[in-house]
Amino acid sequence: MYPRLKPLAAMLPAVIACSAQAESSLNPVVVTATRQEMRASELLSDVTVIDREEIDRNGQGTITELLARQPGIQTASSGGPGTSTSFYIRGSRPDQTKVLVDGIPINSVDLSGSPLRFVPLADVERIEILRGPAATLYGADALGGVIQIFTRRGSPGLRADGFVGYGSENTAQMSAGLSGGSEHWRFRVQGNRQSSDSISARRNAINKDADKDNYENTGGSAAVSFLPAAGHELGFSYRRNEGKTYYDSTNGKGTFDSRVKFDSEQWQVFSKNRLADSWNSRLHYGEAVDYQNNFYSGGPVTGDWLRTHSKQLGWQNDIRLPLGTGLISAERLEQSVTPKTSFTADSEISINSLVAGWTANHGIHRWQVSGRHDDHSSFGTANTYALAYGLQLARQWRTHVSYGTAFKAPSLYQLFDQYSGNPSLQPEKARNREAALIWDSGLHTVSATYYLNRVENLIDWSFSTFKYENVSQARLEGVTLAYQGRFDQWTLGATADFLDARNEDTDQRLGRRARQRATLSVLRQFGPFEVGGEWLAVGQRYNTNTETGPMGGYALVNLTGRYLIGKDWAIEGRVNNLFDRRYETVLGYGTLGLNAFVGIRYSPK
Repeated sequence: MYPRLKPLAAMLPAVIACSAQAESSLNPVVVTATRQEMRASELLSDVTVIDREEIDRNGQGTITELLARQPGIQTASSGGPGTSTSFYIRGSRPDQTKVLVDGIPINSVDLSGSPLRFVPLADVERIEILRGPAATLYGADALGGVIQIFTRRGSPGLRADGFVGYGSENTAQMSAGLSGGSEHWRFRVQGNRQSSDSISARRNAINKDADKDNYENTGGSAAVSFLPAAGHELGFSYRRNEGKTYYDSTNGKGTFDSRVKFDSEQWQVFSKNRLADSWNSRLHYGEAVDYQNNFYSGGPVTGDWLRTHSKQLGWQNDIRLPLGTGLISAERLEQSVTPKTSFTADSEISINSLVAGWTANHGIHRWQVSGRHDDHSSFGTANTYALAYGLQLARQWRTHVSYGTAFKAPSLYQLFDQYSGNPSLQPEKARNREAALIWDSGLHTVSATYYLNRVENLIDWSFSTFKYENVSQARLEGVTLAYQGRFDQWTLGATADFLDARNEDTDQRLGRRARQRATLSVLRQFGPFEVGGEWLAVGQRYNTNTETGPMGGYALVNLTGRYLIGKDWAIEGRVNNLFDRRYETVLGYGTLGLNAFVGIRYSPK
């Protein structure tokens, strides 16, 4: 075990002792952990749920800022909102995390950052974060974890909602939605726009790079469902966002105003059917497009564009068994990249998959077993599996352990790009071990989770060949401590992450991952007033995987406030980086200093 983690075993009783007894439970329904609805208290994995109330409390914040405050996640952005952003779950690489919108994968082959950063919070109902490999359930990209976004849907009746706000750096945000339905119909339409003058992406920039790099994002969504009878639903959903974000050149001359035009689009059709009392089926087909047109110094006048197109067909069956619930699913994923002239070979892949799982409990015992068979058009077949066992030690104490395997196929860019691609790359493979201890008294939950994820055939850029290579093995080991609870009118939360992410061949730490990270949140209700504070502390990191470019640790303090005007209206405000801390998440790139935002929200109950 990583030596610095050994003292944590002694810390756990003290952490648990700080919680008070309570009766009722904060116990949301979670889907991502098993692909079936389960209460959080029944899970055998490490999951966080961000509900709509917390999203509203986030005010003007972006999805990057919201995820940065969650346990087990570290972020790195090359400037202000909309710029290239990487998400590291438990130290895994950004492309080792599966990102889903309503079950449809939106992962892009573009290595400048996930299109997740373009998703507006206005249309998000909740976010579920699964930490740890989930390849048996979600396939090749889920080596480090899963982030799934569930968008808002209609409900019976007719209601409108909206938000408008303004803040520092000429930041503006607005959204409006209309939803409704009856016994047999549901619909929702929504539009949103956000913009900001932002900041200069690079520190100490000159010429054109010294100006502010603004961000614009405009989009909308629509969803409709038909419910002909109990247990049956036919639905369609569509969402799109397009905009522009500026960034600074890396040549240090600032002779060109570099920018990216983006267009992110997803749609799907689905049919949910109760085929028998013990058999529920979901058949869906969806597509996702990530288009980015990059204008930069030395690039073509018309831009250097890349378009990732993903298609997924899936049929999931949930079967209630005499003991527990079974899962059988068949999927096909196709992904292509254009322009094909940028690649040295056929830039398309397809993966056919079969998934089987069994989740059950008996007395004080719980277990989850799952397996997956993938047939990859470039790499042939791969089999992965996961085993988890949980034990209810006492009324308030429970524990679980798990072991699972995963694999990550190289992206089309890593395989076939004409400059850096390497068609000889082999898939990454991982083995993950995990153990957790949870104390849950009702309104108070404390958890400690230990994990060890070992990755073979790690893919990285080689400075000797100037191509992507299978260069090493990685060891991702850590502990996450978390507390969530309520005391009367107080809501409290705290997390502490201890991570050792390193290249086992060179014994060097992986870049942009801090060893220590901690958060604290406090919220207090005073009648119609709600005030809160957030604290985020991140330790020292290196900018590269070779322990060069050290970046100092930092701590940020944010304040939130909300005043309820009746039951439907609220004035919301945020102050971020209260003490105007200067810090970096990517070496040489700027971050926002002290900034504030205020808005008004209409959300009928």
